[in-house]
Amino acid sequence: MSGSRLVRNSPDLALLAQEGYAIRIVGGYLVVDDIPFVNDAAQVQWGSFLCPLDLSGDATIKPSNHVMCLVGGVPRDKNGAAIEGLINDGVEKWSAGPDLTAACGFSQKPRPEGYTDFYEKVTYYTAMLIGPAQAIDPTLTPLTFKPVATDEDDGAFCYLDTFSSRAGITELNNVLALPKIVIIGLGGTGAYLLDLLAKTPIQTIHLYDGDIFRTHNAYRAPGATGIEDLRAGKYKVEYFSQMYSLMRRGIEPHPEYVTDANVREILDASFVFLSMDTGPDKRAIIEALTARGVPFIDTGVGMAKDPGGINGLIRITFSSPGHSDHIERDQVISYFAGEDAEYDTNLQVAELNALAAVHAVIRYKKYLAFYADTENEHHTVYAVDSNDLFNRYGTSEHRAASDITAAEPSGAPKTGEIACTDGNRSTNTGDAA
Repeated sequence: MSGSRLVRNSPDLALLAQEGYAIRIVGGYLVVDDIPFVNDAAQVQWGSFLCPLDLSGDATIKPSNHVMCLVGGVPRDKNGAAIEGLINDGVEKWSAGPDLTAACGFSQKPRPEGYTDFYEKVTYYTAMLIGPAQAIDPTLTPLTFKPVATDEDDGAFCYLDTFSSRAGITELNNVLALPKIVIIGLGGTGAYLLDLLAKTPIQTIHLYDGDIFRTHNAYRAPGATGIEDLRAGKYKVEYFSQMYSLMRRGIEPHPEYVTDANVREILDASFVFLSMDTGPDKRAIIEALTARGVPFIDTGVGMAKDPGGINGLIRITFSSPGHSDHIERDQVISYFAGEDAEYDTNLQVAELNALAAVHAVIRYKKYLAFYADTENEHHTVYAVDSNDLFNRYGTSEHRAASDITAAEPSGAPKTGEIACTDGNRSTNTGDAA
């Protein structure tokens, strides 16, 4: 059985991991590493607790015995003297392998019926050993928060997600485990979309972009790019796939643009995010997704350098099955305003790209009922200068279209004209907002 799956299914083991204990499962034994203790030379050492697990299927049950063993030495008091009544020479010294053979065993009961679960058992013995060690160094702790590695067949992540359990949102997080998500365009906004979505349990995330990751991209991308990665001339999808594969599985890079010729590849997606330039390919993608009933979000960032500073709008346009007429009817996505519109600029800033991605992911999570959703809005515009957020095409209209138009900053693109290009390529770059 996968150790991480057992931890996830067992509340006592999950709580140990959540609190920071370095636990792992080896050959049916529970191993708890990084336990500080004092040896006979009155020096602090680090050992590992070891005890067999009692299971019912894929979860722990009440421990059948109260014995615990220690790998790494024999604990003493702060002066290196024996601790009366702690060591029991009569217990079996278990072994889970050559490097996990017990040096001694303990036999302590908190009550006649023993321990209620493995959390109580581990914390009880930890308290007995840590006192002498902390008398020497009060900063010592067994709570090292080391990650619990997962197996290949145990979900999207390479190590156990203890964040969701600590936050109490594991059940909600499960609604995000969609089979296939597609991100089209790994420019500024697309890269931030990946950064946020990679931390959710999506089974596979497919990345489409035909561009090379260049120096200018590093200044509006999440994380910090090393010069060797820039010199390597990697495709964007390869660079970001390698980065996020350190954390999770299922990232599929496609070093190509999505066009009318290959759009069929993405029509089996559970959800699609578009962060690409205007042009006929974008229209072909939107029409194909709409016809198939695939939900998608299109993002746009339109900025201009005004006398008072950079100004403009961020747009998030959502299409869901049965709710997509607004896109072409009201020309709310940039393609429909024309490829030569004056709003096609190269002015982008990392925090605005990130903000566009944040709003897009929040809307996506609302669609999946992770977040509460009373409005069901399908079009959101954020104005930089006024810090206003406008929603449309939802359960109720907070503001009419004329209100949104009136609030738009001077010199900025209109709500249906929000797009950005890289400024030096054709519209088929995939490198827009």
